[in-house]
Amino acid sequence: MKRLKYLPHFNLQWHITARCDQHCKHCYVFDSEFYASEVSNQLDSQACIRIIDDFASLRQRWGFLGMVSFSGGDPLLREDFFEVIDYTAQKGLTWNIMGNPYHVALDNIRFFKEKGIIDYQISLDGMEATHDFLRRPGSFTDSINAIKLLKNNGIRVHVMFTLSKKNMGDLVDVMNLVDELEVDLFAFDRYCSNSKNNIANIEDVMTSEEYKLFLIRIGKEFHRLKEKGTKTVFVKKSHLWKLLAFDLGLLKAPKNSNLVFDGCSMGYRLLAILADGTVLPCRRLPIKIGKVPEQSISEIFINSEELNRIRDYGKYQKCGRCELLSVCRGCPAVAYGVVGNYYAPDPHCWR
Repeated sequence: MKRLKYLPHFNLQWHITARCDQHCKHCYVFDSEFYASEVSNQLDSQACIRIIDDFASLRQRWGFLGMVSFSGGDPLLREDFFEVIDYTAQKGLTWNIMGNPYHVALDNIRFFKEKGIIDYQISLDGMEATHDFLRRPGSFTDSINAIKLLKNNGIRVHVMFTLSKKNMGDLVDVMNLVDELEVDLFAFDRYCSNSKNNIANIEDVMTSEEYKLFLIRIGKEFHRLKEKGTKTVFVKKSHLWKLLAFDLGLLKAPKNSNLVFDGCSMGYRLLAILADGTVLPCRRLPIKIGKVPEQSISEIFINSEELNRIRDYGKYQKCGRCELLSVCRGCPAVAYGVVGNYYAPDPHCWR
């Protein structure tokens, strides 16, 4: 196994409830093999407290910078969510919310600010017709209203766009929209198929050349908006931006290839927890690696055989031989969703 050193940053993406008041066409939650267990075995308040205590203790022992990202479903649909937030803040943990727009209200916003929320993430998956098709009628307007309410009351807003062939034609318009709304952060990432029941079947996957040309076009739009003085930070979330920058001569291959400091977070600075305590290496990769709070976070992170296989980067069929291994690694979950093997090449990598 090729051993890599890790930088002190860790993200716990906690899908604290599976309850949701929309059923997006590209969502993997409802079709997941874990969904029935998440609904019927949702962790109680005391189990959540134990997980927070564990993460806070681990942060002190290991000395990392960390974040708890509460998601779902929609975390605001969980009855004790505000108590969980309150305890998270008491433990001095950094936290944010990745949720829906429907339950964002002034009382909630005041509470979030008091407890130190970093940002609130809302999805826009296209302009109105496309977004409402993918999510539910009226969802686009609800999202815009929630963004404005959050912004007007001092909460940083992060807009996320899930990219597929179904909505790629809307991305530039959405970028211009979030610029007009003065959204704080905007990012897009590729749809990751892990169910035969949702819309991104194999025929919906872009070719690697299509994706490269798409990134070039979007990169020009990023630059144009930056030049005009946008207040929005456009985050290049897709790891293959590194490959494009390398090809364009804007990035040099790192000299120390044994130091992982960017790219895919799976295996070295990320774990996902589902509503029933099931732990995944990433929410996009539906492989169980442990269960909390029965197991500690550190026990799972260090001892999981599956997670150690994921960290065996020398076995990655293309990334393992690439000079950008330490800053990219593509998306193993996308590869898994297409061919069922996370060691397989990222289907959008054009090398």
